[in-house]
Amino acid sequence: MNQLDDIKDRDLLVLQKLLELKQARLNFALNFHRNTHDEPMDFDHFPHVRSLYNSTAREMVLMGSVQSFKSEFIVIDHLACAYVGLSVFFVVPKYEMRNTYVQNRVDRCVQNVNEYKRIMGAGFFDSMAIKSFGKGVIKYVGSNVVSDFKEFPADVIVVEEVDECNLDNIEYAIDRLRASKYQFKRYLANPRIKNRGIHEYFLRSDQREWFVPCTECGEFQETDWFKTVVEEIVDHEGNVIDWKLRDSDWTVGCRRDINMICPECGGALDRTSTDGKWIAQNPDSQIEGYHLSMLCNMINPIAGMWERFTRAINDPGLMQRFFNSDLGLPFDAIGNKVTPTMLDNCIGQNDDAYTFAVHSDIAHIKGHCHPGPCSMGVDVGATLDVRISYLRSRGERQAVFVGKVRSVEDLYDLIQLYNVEKCVMDSMPEITLAADFQEGAMQYGCEVWLCRYAKEGSDKRRTYDLVNRIINADRTEVLDRSFAQIRLKKNLLPTNYAAILGGSYTDEMCMPIRSLVEDSGGNQRYEWSKGKDHQRHTDTYDMLASFIMTETTIDDIAIG
Repeated sequence: MNQLDDIKDRDLLVLQKLLELKQARLNFALNFHRNTHDEPMDFDHFPHVRSLYNSTAREMVLMGSVQSFKSEFIVIDHLACAYVGLSVFFVVPKYEMRNTYVQNRVDRCVQNVNEYKRIMGAGFFDSMAIKSFGKGVIKYVGSNVVSDFKEFPADVIVVEEVDECNLDNIEYAIDRLRASKYQFKRYLANPRIKNRGIHEYFLRSDQREWFVPCTECGEFQETDWFKTVVEEIVDHEGNVIDWKLRDSDWTVGCRRDINMICPECGGALDRTSTDGKWIAQNPDSQIEGYHLSMLCNMINPIAGMWERFTRAINDPGLMQRFFNSDLGLPFDAIGNKVTPTMLDNCIGQNDDAYTFAVHSDIAHIKGHCHPGPCSMGVDVGATLDVRISYLRSRGERQAVFVGKVRSVEDLYDLIQLYNVEKCVMDSMPEITLAADFQEGAMQYGCEVWLCRYAKEGSDKRRTYDLVNRIINADRTEVLDRSFAQIRLKKNLLPTNYAAILGGSYTDEMCMPIRSLVEDSGGNQRYEWSKGKDHQRHTDTYDMLASFIMTETTIDDIAIG
């Protein structure tokens, strides 16, 4: 058998398995599945969902609102995968959530369906971590515990609530598929941020949107909030000052629901039509991606969405919630992240303008060092990210070194070259390295503090342990403060800052986005997203070090 024949045979085997999976999935959904409310599936009222169950895609992306049936689909799909003999690696955001997810979404479902109980009863495993189902097996893990990713060869990976997962660790999960001839992938989430998480996966897909027919002209139109439900009210300068319904005949108290309006002829769209269809906006992609909005759900009243939208117009937090939960779209509010324009504004002007050596190699900066005294921030990762600053008389923090070094010995060199008096380093994950550096820096006259971020969502606030030189800080709060320094131009940068780290400095500074998150208990708080953001944290640690130098508390720094 030549290589081409082998590829053809493997493709045929994969197709056969996908058809087998489709049949099992439809059988479960149509004949005996019951959801957590002990209700059967209803494709008649939710025709947009049927395409998911008919899919034969190896890779699927489900980006959707609440009440969009994506989670119900994934329960049926991953059980069907196991039933036909596939090994499923199921990832939830955190290990601490795993048991709750399995109990509420899987075990409860199995208990409601006698056929599921019969199928699972024949297996060898039935725990919160691993379950036998049919001919296959399912392993449930949290994205924050990489050790659970090992020694489980998988055919299918499912990532639940992608945006809440540790995205760096998801790559380790994908490694579980390397030995499989199938390599099926499923990603689903309620989106939060543009170009991140589930939205990034969706952009790689064929980007399917749900279209319904117009009752007047018969043309199919996309179920898009801004194209078919609302339109802008603008002033004479073209600025958006308000919004209005396209359905001008609807008023509060109206017995009928708000209609979606055809942008071609002005007729009402038939949202309840069973003839609706998914149309790919990026048809060249081999990945099936579905955008599931509340507008797709024909029994969800648009009037309720309009009420929530009008309440949110002047409230970025509520608007984010509307975009994420109602429209199934990411939200990118103005002022919720560092931008290149903000960094440009931090370049010194006229007599304050300056440059410095942008090389991380210490040999290149000798002779170009500031005499200090200086502050320093260090973020620990594969390399050591460093920022060193000099405090100007007006209180600005002026960067004099930004780069990456490989060793603690390099940090000692920088301390001496820049006369660093105070340094803040993150205490995790290299606890021993941080403690050793804290002790070793003393011989060079540098006082090192270790920063610990408090558990997000806790009531723990910032404290200073003067004996052990440890700062316990609320992550959102200190990132808010360093963001305020940038916005208020209190963080001075050289004219050549864009060349630092080959341009990646700007990317890392602009990576985190501040958004509203909600925990399982319904409690809301703002958090900065995580990703390749080492320089952003390095800058924040340097800010804390400068506060310690001047005996300034964070409370003394106005957000503005």
